[in-house]
Amino acid sequence: MNPERDPAPRASTPAIDRLLERLRRRLVALVWMHGLSTAVAATAAWVAVAFLVDWTLHVPSGVRWFHLLVLAVVPSVFLLRELVRPLRRLPSRAELAVLVERAHPDLHELFVSAVDLARAPAGSGAPELVADVLRKAEARADTLPLDGVLDPRGPRRRFALGAASSLACLALLATNAEAAGIFLDRLFGGNRPWPRRTHLVVEIPLAGAMQPSELSECQPEPAELKAKVARGQDVPLLVRAEGVVPDEVVLHFKGGERAVLASSGGPAFRTLLRSLQEDTEFFVTGGDDTDEVPWVRLQVLQPPDVEALAIAVTPPEYSGLPPRVEYDRDVEVLQGSRLVVHVLPTPRNATGKARFLPEDRVLELAPVPFPDPAPDPSASGAAPAAARAGLACEFVAEKSARFRFELLDATGLANPDPGLFAITVVEDRAPEVEVLAPSRTEFDTIPGGLLALRARAEDDFGLVAMSWSANAAGEDAGGAAPAARTLEWRALTEDELRSSEEQDAPRARAARATGLGAARLEVAELFAGAPVTEGQQFQLVVAARDNAAPTAHEGRASAVRVRVVSPDEFARRLQDRLARVQALVNALAELQRDKSRRTAELLAVLESDQLEGRDREAEIGLVATGQRRAQGDAKNLARELCSVCESVLYSRLDDRGGALLEFLDARLATSVRKNFDAEPWRELAAAAARGELGKGALSSKLVEITGLALEVSEDDTRRAVDALARAQQETELAAVHARLQEAASHETVALEKLDRLLEMLAEWDNFQSVLVLTRDLLNGQKNLQERTRASFKEK
Repeated sequence: MNPERDPAPRASTPAIDRLLERLRRRLVALVWMHGLSTAVAATAAWVAVAFLVDWTLHVPSGVRWFHLLVLAVVPSVFLLRELVRPLRRLPSRAELAVLVERAHPDLHELFVSAVDLARAPAGSGAPELVADVLRKAEARADTLPLDGVLDPRGPRRRFALGAASSLACLALLATNAEAAGIFLDRLFGGNRPWPRRTHLVVEIPLAGAMQPSELSECQPEPAELKAKVARGQDVPLLVRAEGVVPDEVVLHFKGGERAVLASSGGPAFRTLLRSLQEDTEFFVTGGDDTDEVPWVRLQVLQPPDVEALAIAVTPPEYSGLPPRVEYDRDVEVLQGSRLVVHVLPTPRNATGKARFLPEDRVLELAPVPFPDPAPDPSASGAAPAAARAGLACEFVAEKSARFRFELLDATGLANPDPGLFAITVVEDRAPEVEVLAPSRTEFDTIPGGLLALRARAEDDFGLVAMSWSANAAGEDAGGAAPAARTLEWRALTEDELRSSEEQDAPRARAARATGLGAARLEVAELFAGAPVTEGQQFQLVVAARDNAAPTAHEGRASAVRVRVVSPDEFARRLQDRLARVQALVNALAELQRDKSRRTAELLAVLESDQLEGRDREAEIGLVATGQRRAQGDAKNLARELCSVCESVLYSRLDDRGGALLEFLDARLATSVRKNFDAEPWRELAAAAARGELGKGALSSKLVEITGLALEVSEDDTRRAVDALARAQQETELAAVHARLQEAASHETVALEKLDRLLEMLAEWDNFQSVLVLTRDLLNGQKNLQERTRASFKEK
């Protein structure tokens, strides 16, 4: 208690003094508890806040000094306010007595009076009364409890807050001991860096591009990364984030430019530095990785390149093709050709390899002089250029491929985006074989007949042999193949090929060798001695072999199915075919009659001057179109009659038609056209009409009918079409009229011949009916005689 506030007592009150002293001590203890707990709680809270701020934000040293200042000020302020000042204002003896009276109202201010009287000066108050009050107060002081005088709950709560704050702060620091050590070091003036939560790793995925030049002592990554790249090359850049992945990373270029990269999925950030033309330097930041390490320095150099390309082609010897050299372009070569691929690199000391796709085959390039083009003969007197150093690889072309050159210069720099070149390998195809005769894929004959076999073979480079084989239709494909027999053939001359190409349609492929094979086969000898019976069917196949090496190719024509029938069956089928021909003639006659009427109507309109200009040309065009259709039908009719006549002659059904057969066979054997050739048939019809080939009852009649059909298709309808075409081109009305009259006359002649053809076919039909009836009568008579003879023998 303060002596100035508590004067010396007039009377001795030891019990009251002890009571008040105990109360004062309790009060001091509560003040200390409250003050220290408050200071400790505030200090612990600030330490935790400073730790978390520095740990999360990595604050600079100025902020850390401020944290230290606050750490010194906070406990001082709270100690002064909550401890020092309360201790200086402790209550006096009278104030303590008031506290006791408040806790024990039953004293009726006994203690307050005793304290005041004990400190009162002498002579104040009646001595007996003062002594009585002091005596009573003393008596109560020994037994009076102090439990309810002071309320300790506030200080205890503050003590609990201080203890909890201290424990929480200690737990935070203890659980992050390494971070706590860094925090304390930084708080008290140290500059120890925080470990980064984000670590950025820069990668340039180019082979041999990364070259670390310097390593930092405190960081595992290189302080500088160097890469040599080709001018114009696209440089891929990969930034991997280890630890906490930031939302974005930033590229800081030396010139001040910035580029923001967003995540491409996971911890990877990707970009492409396109077409670099100059040296580039930059560093990457992201998250808390802001140390500008490493610097990436890209040095742009002139890359090696392909200055020229040459491909030396040596075709296979059997092809007869000359060697050649192709420059700076894709090539097309024959399969089996030997190729030497030359490349002229820049710089000349570059090395490399050729990569072939899609099989990803790699051939090393060896130093070989580059083959320069032949000098211009007109440039006389010019000194020959010195051979240039190049690279080359050699291989045999078996299949098409694309290739590129992967070059490296002396510094290890590769050519970016090497171009692709193509080598197209053309396969040496098997010969193409086409059967010219028999002209139908299904052919009927009789056991004593002949087969006129004619075939044409074409190959890219050369023919060696032609053959034919026959096997019974329906034979097991797994059985032994029929023996091939040689087919005599000859190579066609250039004049023959030119004449054939002028008359035939253009060929699908340009052949350098064409052969024509021909043979006249006896049906009875098709199976090398095995008998041929009626009802038998077989397939005739023609093959050709080329001169390819080491393995020759063989081409086959479509099989011709041959049916062997009896003479009677052959005659019935012949009659059926002629009946169909007669129907074709009737249809053609009706069509030609209609076209003739249209032409006559057009002539009448022209004579009345009702058509002029384009209307006239359009009408003539319609008539010409219809006449061309009639011409096409006439050609089909003539081909069908020629096929019928050919089957009859080669079947040797008519014994007196041998001269006709020999004449026709000799003419057909010399024909080189792939399409229908009407000339041999017209010569046959003309010779038969002159009586030079005898008088065959059956075959001569058919030849005459065929000749008449050929006159319609090759002369009359063709001339009518030509006249209409010229009329369409004429501008003068008189010339148009003359051409139309010419066309009308040819159409009239064609119609007359068609009517004549119908009459001849009708006569042929009657003649055939008589022959069939006579044959049936003879067969019936023969059967009757055999039955009579058998009956006579039985008797």
